[in-house]
Amino acid sequence: MPFSGATFKRRGFTLVELLIVVGIIALLIGLLLPALNKSREQAKQTTCLANLRSLGQSLFVYANSNRDRLPNHNPPLDWVSYAGSNSAMISFYKYYVKSPGVFWCPSDINNTIPTDITSADQTFPNSARVSYEFFSLWFAPEYGPLLTRLHGKAPLAWDVEGGATTGPSRNHKGGGNVVFADGHAEFWPYKMWQFSSWPYPAATYYP
Repeated sequence: MPFSGATFKRRGFTLVELLIVVGIIALLIGLLLPALNKSREQAKQTTCLANLRSLGQSLFVYANSNRDRLPNHNPPLDWVSYAGSNSAMISFYKYYVKSPGVFWCPSDINNTIPTDITSADQTFPNSARVSYEFFSLWFAPEYGPLLTRLHGKAPLAWDVEGGATTGPSRNHKGGGNVVFADGHAEFWPYKMWQFSSWPYPAATYYP
């Protein structure tokens, strides 16, 4: 027989129960966020590695078109040239890379993705060295660098400050990506770097 006139009261959550639920949600967020952040950084690191592989392939094509020489427009007996670096990297981008975004590491929090490559000045936004350093820019032209003389072992390009343990200029914590003269690229822990932005064995192949 159906009830008539009966009223049913729905029991709500008590304050204590609500606080428990909120606490559980906060705990789950605290556990999941570090894993999510780590996953995002790994994805960025993978993209960075792909960028360096692309740059390495372009450096191979450049060397094949320039009698084994890598990008270097320094004047005679000049080991470091601002104008020479600009000229070399703009030419390298224009004729061999053609995609400005390849020069940018997505973990680089200090710079935005280039829309063009107009210099090799690391302090400029549209720079070929906004996130990466290039081995060939640090040679006097009389000493190369020639790709074959690097014997597939020397680094060609790498994350800026990959060997630094702290500091805002590094792209990744704990090390940096490097592309080598045999075409392969990998992440090297900071202990494998000879200096903060000089991965092993760069010094071995430096005159």
